[in-house]
Amino acid sequence: LSRMKGGLGNYIALTGHRLKADDVLYAGLATHYVPSEKLEALKAALIAATDTGDDWKGGDCVAATLMSFHDESSLSKNDSFLAKNRAEIDQAFGDKGQKVEDILTTLGTMAASGSKFAAATLDTLSKMSPTSLKVTQEGIRRGSELPSIGEALRMEYRMSQAFMKGHDFYEGIRAVLVDKDQNPKWKPDTLDEVTDEMVTSYFNNLGEHELQLIPAKKMSKM
Repeated sequence: LSRMKGGLGNYIALTGHRLKADDVLYAGLATHYVPSEKLEALKAALIAATDTGDDWKGGDCVAATLMSFHDESSLSKNDSFLAKNRAEIDQAFGDKGQKVEDILTTLGTMAASGSKFAAATLDTLSKMSPTSLKVTQEGIRRGSELPSIGEALRMEYRMSQAFMKGHDFYEGIRAVLVDKDQNPKWKPDTLDEVTDEMVTSYFNNLGEHELQLIPAKKMSKM
């Protein structure tokens, strides 16, 4: 998400907006669209295209097979939710260096000017854990500066372990899945109370518990 253009990554990360097929294509998170009724045929075609019995180097045939099943006729990525709201998404979320408070201020101004998108987004963010919002925003910022997917995975693992030690992860599960009262009690419950030191702690080195990544060459021999 940190590599996505404009404000798309920030918007998706902070709001948890669920992407449909046309959104995924528009955002560049997917390259092909295959209707569900054609998935079994696609599997069979991929197996047939790559079943050589030798060390497989069939990237070209996979690409050709995927393209032969690609069907964008039933949807248009330019009509997706993200595409239709792109200008406002970039206006509110486009600066990766801004604070969450800045985003809320911008959305408030937009909502006051009649933006339904901004009003709905403000309502969504108001229900989120203040800690999660700030940590997620910092993760997006740091992720844009990391040199590899491996380093990004290590960072996200650190974040996940810190969340597991905190209060809000379990409180969110309680409110949505256990008691289902949809009324989580966050700690802290305001953005002002979430300090920079608290946010930084979610990215601390885990020492002996750090995520260990196996090089691809070793994986191929296992």
